[in-house]
Amino acid sequence: MVGFREENSVVIELGSYTTRALRDITDINTRPSVQVRTRAGVLKPEETEKPEAADKPGKADEGVVANTEATEDESAKKDDHDNASINESSTEKKADDVANGESEAQEPSYVFGSALDSAEPGTLESVTDIMSDGFVADWEALSAFLRFILKELGIRIAENYSPILFAIPPTWSKTDQECLVQIAFEHLNAPGVVISEQPLMTVFGNGAVSGLVVDIGHATTTVSAVIDSCIVPSSAIQSPVAGQMLTDHLRSLLLADKGFVAQFDDPSRVTVEFVTALKESGLCKFELSSTAADDTDNDGDADTGVSGSTSATFEYADKKYNVPKAVLHTASELLIHPPSTYTPLSSIIKQVILSCEADKRVLLWENINVVGGSSQIAGLKEYLQFELESTVLATSNIFATSQAREVKFASLPDYFSGWRNCDHLATFVGACIMAKYTLNDPKHNVTRTEYNDRGPGIVHRKEP
Repeated sequence: MVGFREENSVVIELGSYTTRALRDITDINTRPSVQVRTRAGVLKPEETEKPEAADKPGKADEGVVANTEATEDESAKKDDHDNASINESSTEKKADDVANGESEAQEPSYVFGSALDSAEPGTLESVTDIMSDGFVADWEALSAFLRFILKELGIRIAENYSPILFAIPPTWSKTDQECLVQIAFEHLNAPGVVISEQPLMTVFGNGAVSGLVVDIGHATTTVSAVIDSCIVPSSAIQSPVAGQMLTDHLRSLLLADKGFVAQFDDPSRVTVEFVTALKESGLCKFELSSTAADDTDNDGDADTGVSGSTSATFEYADKKYNVPKAVLHTASELLIHPPSTYTPLSSIIKQVILSCEADKRVLLWENINVVGGSSQIAGLKEYLQFELESTVLATSNIFATSQAREVKFASLPDYFSGWRNCDHLATFVGACIMAKYTLNDPKHNVTRTEYNDRGPGIVHRKEP
């Protein structure tokens, strides 16, 4: 077997909101060089006649227009013969538009990253999320998106010597995984591929082999159990109570506050973009009790820049706004205490843990891994710990065979100095660690020769 160099190895973590990627896993302390929104803009036909984007690699925020028909045409021609080796009809059906797209009369041209953000609305036919609720909504767009990412990493697809490890959501089916493998070999020209599930990568990143993973993302929150380096079958539970719902809830609370709305000439200026920036500013945080705000007045005065401690100052588009602290704290609690039509996070955690063997449950309670973009809200772990210990552990007998009655949260080890205060990125760290061990191991990776001989289903015969 031909070995791969670590400096050429690629790690890609696919998220419904953000996708992260890195080339060169020599130093685990290196953060992802590409972080881009997982969405695609489709250019109107007349826009495809404009000069194509520069071929030189750059950062993701510079953006690149990708065409599923024209991008690295040499690679597409080189790999045409691979289609004949695919025997799984279910995979062919889902990926048919991707694998055989060149037969279409006209292929859409896509734009990603900051090129999409800065594109004139009149030049776009549509803007869609490539992934929805953890599942791929458009495989053709995903193929173009992954080409864009490789280009940003400085990889020429026609001369690709970079094996790829994909970290995927735990809810993907076998057919989904096969489609991704097919894209990797036929459209990315990858010499080797490893598919790994994100909860397992999260636990590895935090230096363990077992634990409970709570991934609070943009559209969904996913809770799953990992025991002895294996995800417990059917343990993953998804909830729509996540970052997007928090943003909508915060916006509705702000619009209901007359004092806040009075700062705007037009209430419609309280846009989703404004609220998202406010949510991510660090002002939105959890408080353990109604009196906690009074206990943090000193911190509040440093943050607010205004008299008193009932408001926080938020600067957006070169203008300052006074935001009620009560609204900021109340909005955050949605993640833990959602409306009655949704299952509380503490109940989901309990349900997942109780689905595991009794002698493994204490281990899960003492190693809870909280990741995802929306997990960065200050005070989340402390609030969740209080909620679990006061409402779940205190009223159950699940510890009948053990003295342990506490909740512990995992963190990235201190020796990962480049990832300080980045516990929410433990999944990516774990994926980089996994890539070091698997991309050169024939027991784990799928090579091009194996793919040509046995088709995308070979991925299920490889241990993660």
